[in-house]
Amino acid sequence: MIVSPRPEGLVLVRQVDHQAQCAEMASQWGNEVFARPAPWGPIAAAAAWHDEGWRSWEAAPGVDSSGRPIDFVDIDRETHVGLYDDGIATCVRRDPLAGLLVSLHGRGLYERRLGIDGPRPDPGARPPGVVAFLAAQGRLQGDLRERLRPDPDWEWAAYRLLQAFDLLSLYLVWRAHPAGREGALARVPRWPGDEGVTITLRRTGPWRASADPYPFAPDEVSLAVAARVIPDRRHTGPDDLSAAIAAAPPVTLAYVVHRP
Repeated sequence: MIVSPRPEGLVLVRQVDHQAQCAEMASQWGNEVFARPAPWGPIAAAAAWHDEGWRSWEAAPGVDSSGRPIDFVDIDRETHVGLYDDGIATCVRRDPLAGLLVSLHGRGLYERRLGIDGPRPDPGARPPGVVAFLAAQGRLQGDLRERLRPDPDWEWAAYRLLQAFDLLSLYLVWRAHPAGREGALARVPRWPGDEGVTITLRRTGPWRASADPYPFAPDEVSLAVAARVIPDRRHTGPDDLSAAIAAAPPVTLAYVVHRP
């Protein structure tokens, strides 16, 4: 659950709706500057499924010590790795190559996006559950590579594209865009083997942002996402929160990203 305090209340975007927004980005991606690495299907599938493990948790989300919905960055590590274990296994069953990318995504959440966000943390500083999760994902990735033989340049480009979709969505729906801040998508590949470029994101209106360099086919793309808005109050527990969410009518956050 992506939780954003706004003047109108707490805006809640489920991770499974966030990944639907990422899937729309994948469907519109590519132009004269940014190529679509082949095969594209597993990349689009990974965009649509990369947070699939959150689906069961978001059916009955928890509250923090203040009685507010738990934001996605604040969930405890044991629960977090369990969600990604389940989601990755689901993706591997559906499409093994997409599952490889989603496994890399889960691993990257604990390794600064595999170095895109800076040097990877000291392995000794990680909780035991995280260490076990990373080891299991390393074994899974090795098995999938041995079976599928993906091109290494394709794999690295595909993973970075998945991160670009993920971070662009978070820029729009979480904290940065509503606050008017700039954003940056680092090392976005223009083709397999490319070191990548930084895409700068700027708010140009309440529901609009520019991207430079621009990566989509149309001159502007609609990247709407489903959400709920609930009162910012203390909830007595998960049941009270679930009731508040059920009582809130669905809303659509109608974001548009366009050429600068």
